[in-house]
Amino acid sequence: MNSEKASGPEKAAELKLDDMGQEVVALPGGRIVSQGEAPEFFYVIQSGKVRVFRETEDGIRTPLTELGPGAYFGEVALVTGQPRTASVEAIEESRLIKISKEEFDRLLDENPRLARHIINQLSQWLVAGDRRLETETVHQVKLRQVSWFDYVLILGLSLVFAVVFNLYNDNQIPLVPQLRDGVPTISMNKAVEYVQNNGALFVDARKSNFFDQRHIKGALNLPVIFFDLQFPMFQFMLTQMEGAKEKPIIVYGGNFSRRFDLELAHLLMDKGYKVMVFNDYGGWEKALPTVAKKAKPLPSMPLGFAGAMEWLPVSIFVLFLIPPVRRSPYLSVGCRLILGVIFIGFALSKIMRPAVFALNVVEYGLTPAWGVNLWALFLPWAELLAGLFLVLGIRTRASATIIGGMNVIFIVGLVNAIFLGLPINCGCVGEVGEPVTWWKVLKNSGMLFMALQIFLYDRLFVLDRGGFVWRARPI
Repeated sequence: MNSEKASGPEKAAELKLDDMGQEVVALPGGRIVSQGEAPEFFYVIQSGKVRVFRETEDGIRTPLTELGPGAYFGEVALVTGQPRTASVEAIEESRLIKISKEEFDRLLDENPRLARHIINQLSQWLVAGDRRLETETVHQVKLRQVSWFDYVLILGLSLVFAVVFNLYNDNQIPLVPQLRDGVPTISMNKAVEYVQNNGALFVDARKSNFFDQRHIKGALNLPVIFFDLQFPMFQFMLTQMEGAKEKPIIVYGGNFSRRFDLELAHLLMDKGYKVMVFNDYGGWEKALPTVAKKAKPLPSMPLGFAGAMEWLPVSIFVLFLIPPVRRSPYLSVGCRLILGVIFIGFALSKIMRPAVFALNVVEYGLTPAWGVNLWALFLPWAELLAGLFLVLGIRTRASATIIGGMNVIFIVGLVNAIFLGLPINCGCVGEVGEPVTWWKVLKNSGMLFMALQIFLYDRLFVLDRGGFVWRARPI
């Protein structure tokens, strides 16, 4: 409760102030009493206006009231002997009568009506304080609640925007990749016979970095994504190999989605070649002779402004060691802006080229064929909307949850790629990005902590169900 609030002017007029106290002048912005200090004086306002407020340790102010001529303050702290529970400063030049505790005690003895009024005022404040506590508690609980509607709103809009934008995108991809049937298959035992008799030509459909890391001995590399560019060279190589044109081609790749294998097989069939694929497309590494070597480190491509900001989350680990800082709502605002800019920047590059991002998804080897394109379309829009909502202060807890979930998924993919030694880039901005390393895991772990901090402590500059919150609403 605030012991610095005051009664109305009509009550102050009844005080017997003859020969009591001394007159003081407070200039605009001047502090008259400070929260937490020992009570020494009682004040009566003769002219001007003052502001009564509470202030937290991190500087968040809660205005309580404004008082004008005839009002008084400071009496409750003198009665209870407790430190001041609020601060008072002058709004404009104000003249006040400052009365010491001894004079105030004598004033109460000579004015029983003032004593009764103080008791009555205390009772009213207790009742009003209880009601305010209940109201603010309910508000804080509602503010911290995350409705299912919040998630439906963000994820639903992301899906709608992804589908609609893809319809009008020049780089449009089908929602579900249509893997054409009709490619003959071959068992692994039969493939072993072909190897022993040199009766078939093996063609690897994967990117060159995967091929260089491990491939079937004697195989050629024809990445399906560069088919039009590299097919002439492929034809030339076949002419240099004795009897190659008469041999059947066995296309392999070993990807979880089998996307590259079947696409390349159909492209070669359209060119008139006899083509087969493995019925056990992941078993060639154990059944057939292979050539393996350590993958070359992939070049690190600049990720722009958003990539540079990725290093900021690493510092969050240090800030989380300081309890007052990690609970600060101002830190939440900073985390929102950083995460929002990062995810907006990365999302925009992927939205324009969904086919490229779909290939990045395939390389992680964690998504089934039917879900690759849908994930490649949906995820960037979810990143964009969640990032925008964080920056604008809309549904921030739900947005932080969604971004945190994305980081968990990405961390799992990164760790899996590191342990499997996959020669891939992160794919943050389409076909370029940073190599998959533990540094990348650390950055995303920092972003995950930022999302958690927002979820727990964000309450500044947010649009909640009660309107736009410019400051904390303390209980």
